[in-house]
Amino acid sequence: MTTQRENLILIHGLFGSLTYFDPKKYLSGINVYTPHMYCYGNADYLKNLTLQDQVNFIKRLILDNIKDPCWILGHSVGGAILNIFASQNPELVKGIINVEGNFTLNDAFWCNKIERMDIDEWTSEYKKISSNPKDWLRNVGIEITPERLMWAKDIFSYQTEQAALTVSCAVVKDTNSPEYRDAVNKVIEGDIPVHLVAGERSAKDWDVPINARKSAKDFHIIEGTGHMIMLEKPKEFCDLIIKIVSASA
Repeated sequence: MTTQRENLILIHGLFGSLTYFDPKKYLSGINVYTPHMYCYGNADYLKNLTLQDQVNFIKRLILDNIKDPCWILGHSVGGAILNIFASQNPELVKGIINVEGNFTLNDAFWCNKIERMDIDEWTSEYKKISSNPKDWLRNVGIEITPERLMWAKDIFSYQTEQAALTVSCAVVKDTNSPEYRDAVNKVIEGDIPVHLVAGERSAKDWDVPINARKSAKDFHIIEGTGHMIMLEKPKEFCDLIIKIVSASA
């Protein structure tokens, strides 16, 4: 008897896609989807973007293309999109893997910073960051290697400064609403299995609600990594994802 392969959607965070480390190479037994969310890559740019737009994007991906319930992984800002999606469409979600995703506005460090800037100020800041990926890696505590440097360049080529500003404004507005807090609580109190994943250096700063920690199936910390877990240890990260998904089969 042939075992049906699980479907896994990876929702990226504020900067970069989750294609740069080639997750399909490590997750060979899983159908992996790494969509370009609105305002990123070759996807449409929405001037008045909301997180609900991104939620609707994921829903269309599942209904039109995958046509089966999926595991969904959300990293950073992607975790906020994941929370809203799962609260509205539990029948389409087999399991949740929240990788330092935004539970509260306290998790949106970069979004909070960017949202307060005007476009000229942020453009200058973004050009400074994206033109020197070595400094960015060093500033976030990641050891520089040729591969990581190449990946950092990919991350910053994936969106414009305008896109990052637009998304940041949407994140700050939408995750600071009572509707978002209701969505988070609905997921926490619901029946979808939730798995939490954090980097060793950044886990202490992740604002996970107490009830989310208690209700989660497990809380994994990957040693020797920070918030950009997959950039530092892609194989270890993917091995953990396989373990989580396989355990539910």
